[in-house]
Amino acid sequence: MDAEKSVQEHLRTLVHDHSYHRIQPRLAQIFSSGILTPRPGATGADRHQLTYARLRHLTESVDARTPLLGRRDLLFPLLEWAAIADPSLFYAFFLHHCTVVGAIREFGKDQDGLEDVLADLGSTSVVGALLMTELGHGNSNAAVRTVASYDHDRREFTINTPVPEAVKYPPSVAADGIPRLGIVTARLMVGRQDCGIFCFAVPLRDTTGPRPGVRIEPHDSSPLLPLDWAAVSFDHVRIPYTHWLRDSAAISDDGTFTDPLSTPAMRSRQASRLIRYVWEGAAVGLAAITRASAAIAVRHAHVRHTNGTFAGFAPDMPVIRYRNQQRTLFGALASAYVAAMAARVIASPEPLGGTAGGIRTLFTLKAVIDQIAERVTAAGRAATGVLGFSPSNRLLEYQGLAHSFNAAGLSTQVLYLNAAWTMALGLDYEPPADDTPGRNPTATAAEWDLADPALWATLIGARERRLHQELTGELGKARENGLNEFDAWNDRFELAERTAQAHAQRLLVDIVRTATDGLPDGPTRQLAQRLCALHFLSDIHDHSGWYLTEGLLTADDIRRIPGLLNQLCDDIAPHALDLADALDVPYDVVGAPIAHADYVSAYTQAFAAR
Repeated sequence: MDAEKSVQEHLRTLVHDHSYHRIQPRLAQIFSSGILTPRPGATGADRHQLTYARLRHLTESVDARTPLLGRRDLLFPLLEWAAIADPSLFYAFFLHHCTVVGAIREFGKDQDGLEDVLADLGSTSVVGALLMTELGHGNSNAAVRTVASYDHDRREFTINTPVPEAVKYPPSVAADGIPRLGIVTARLMVGRQDCGIFCFAVPLRDTTGPRPGVRIEPHDSSPLLPLDWAAVSFDHVRIPYTHWLRDSAAISDDGTFTDPLSTPAMRSRQASRLIRYVWEGAAVGLAAITRASAAIAVRHAHVRHTNGTFAGFAPDMPVIRYRNQQRTLFGALASAYVAAMAARVIASPEPLGGTAGGIRTLFTLKAVIDQIAERVTAAGRAATGVLGFSPSNRLLEYQGLAHSFNAAGLSTQVLYLNAAWTMALGLDYEPPADDTPGRNPTATAAEWDLADPALWATLIGARERRLHQELTGELGKARENGLNEFDAWNDRFELAERTAQAHAQRLLVDIVRTATDGLPDGPTRQLAQRLCALHFLSDIHDHSGWYLTEGLLTADDIRRIPGLLNQLCDDIAPHALDLADALDVPYDVVGAPIAHADYVSAYTQAFAAR
């Protein structure tokens, strides 16, 4: 193995572990099927049918009778490749195998009567959907108005939509001819007793159409992420007792409801346990399309030639030589590696979330990976010029998936505010230690190296600590002045969001330092650290005014950052293609003509194949 291959192999360990590479040939075989050949012209009902045909293909290829949630070493690579191959397929796949099967495993564990439901889902003879959010309350999973009333005489439940605001929106269940099962959140009423929000497994439609009492109204979805969106309402739909995913609750033979959770509010909060499957799946898929977008754009920039506006002194050269392209694309490459390392932590054999801190880390990483995905997919599309808008090159689809997950599983902003709230309360949280180094005013640039991982880790940690102090201090003063909790927080949401974003960057710093420190000491580690410095120095530069005000950086430091970013680009440029390929992107699955060195011929062949 030559030196360059050795570097690539070491860099790949930042993205995937050895178990991934063992199943990579199997993934390649599964995704080589003609049904997964990119079809950018497919629209409408044909596109939806293609999505579910692809879902059946993937499911049959891995024998999902044993739920994939218990096979994390296979589930997450499948999610990665599905996101890269077809974002709509990814959405359907993760809803079916993660959230729907996850709800049954989470809340219906060891319940009798669900075996046939799981068998149908495992064979995709029935496709699952999640019906949590309602038209009248957007992203809120707590203000559920759909009602499940217990019928003691028949030992059944009736699911009902009492008001227009309770319509479930927007589950993707409108495609004809496909049997569907929904995990529906509803407020359980036993007599007049409000028992809180539970999940119910509700058959929605069979091959002939919606089931009795189920109304499904098709709606348009975004062309960037084509799904069979619908509004769904229920008119006293009966389901058996066994389809109540009751968790630890029960209703006795005499109709008495019991639940170890003492209040409806506590029970209602338990439904949010399901969202962790959304966060895991979303983070892994978003990191995958981030890698694909960065790799495609970097490869294309090396073969896309331009005479440009400055043709007089820059005739016919690849656009990657331009500094603005380097800053954009190498920055995207750096962020793709950062997102990949974070996703690898989430996809580890043991899931995050055993503690309040673990749950916060999981949803904070989901939020920051989504922000990275939105930024990188947009940058990749913009940097490839007019070809970035071609559906064949996938970048618009990837950008659509990133945008969709800004809202899915609670919006990114809400996740940050939730993180700030738990941090302010000190729930399994300690701010970073005050290890801001003293600085000799006469220190030279070499003595104060902003590209040193230890230094930018210290700076980002100091930002989190001081913002947390500011947030808790202001909240304390507001309460002393007699403000209620809403008013105390209402004027401090911006500060809270900045605090949580700083926490997210500090989490990323810790992940990246641990991962890169695990590389062999030498050029590979240095290259990885120089690359990641682009991501973190850009974040520091974005907040340079704050660092200057806090006395953590001087004006001269801030003036040096643009030049340092340019130097980092010079260091990365000779290795850019190796760095792109080490992101482990299956280019054949992407199917983008611009990912090829001879992209003109790739386009010509694609046209001829239609």
